[in-house]
Amino acid sequence: MSKLSTIFKHRKLQMFAVSGVAMAMFVVSLPSISTFAHADASSLTATQQQEVRAMIKDALINDPELLKEAIIALQSREQQGADAAMQTSLVMNHEAMYETKSDPWKGSATPEIEMVYFTDFNCPYCKKIEPSLNQLIEEFPQLKIIIKMVPLQGEASKLAVDFAQTVWLNEPEKYLKVKDMLMSSPRGLDAAAIAKVAKLTKTERWAGNTDPRVAQMVDDNVNLMNELGIGGTPSMIIADTVIPGLVPYEVLKEQLEAAIAAQDKTQKSS
Repeated sequence: MSKLSTIFKHRKLQMFAVSGVAMAMFVVSLPSISTFAHADASSLTATQQQEVRAMIKDALINDPELLKEAIIALQSREQQGADAAMQTSLVMNHEAMYETKSDPWKGSATPEIEMVYFTDFNCPYCKKIEPSLNQLIEEFPQLKIIIKMVPLQGEASKLAVDFAQTVWLNEPEKYLKVKDMLMSSPRGLDAAAIAKVAKLTKTERWAGNTDPRVAQMVDDNVNLMNELGIGGTPSMIIADTVIPGLVPYEVLKEQLEAAIAAQDKTQKSS
């Protein structure tokens, strides 16, 4: 078989696959044809099934905009389903997010509103979003940020999380300085960099001496991310909204203000 004929064959297969997907999505958007599509297969003869396919094909050829509308409708339906699943998961995991006593935090000790922050010390985007989180705390003194550390960037990340979580459990007053120094490293952390931070913060005794409670805590954080459908760091949760990735300060501020306004409205009506 020549190279040209092979390419032609592949393209025919691709066009057939695309047509199949297109027709499936088109069926979703057309109630009248959808009735046929969802009927018991035994109620349609082979000829009738071919007629339905021909109707869909002709409609797509004569009005390509229908395909665009079908795709938009399908995407909207899928997004609504994903949003509903996320809201259910947030409700079910509320205690794990906000009431885990072993979580480090920064901000208000008597908060009026809280947010959850998943972070990895070797995540470059986490390093970049830290100033925005600090700015939030300055502008909203009623805010408490609950920090959930996860080692997603390899062994060095695990060493850093183990060290920082151990410091929090045993010398919590030194935690924020440790965290800030680990985050301020412009390059990826390694054992030597972590040891240097330990020396500068007078926490050498915890470097390489992980508290036995830490492993379960870290596993719980990673499992919580999975339960919530969060795939990476940084990820923030404010009220019922998940904010994934590196976003501008204005986005965080807007979401926080909306959550505060909703909370105030609820309190006034109760």
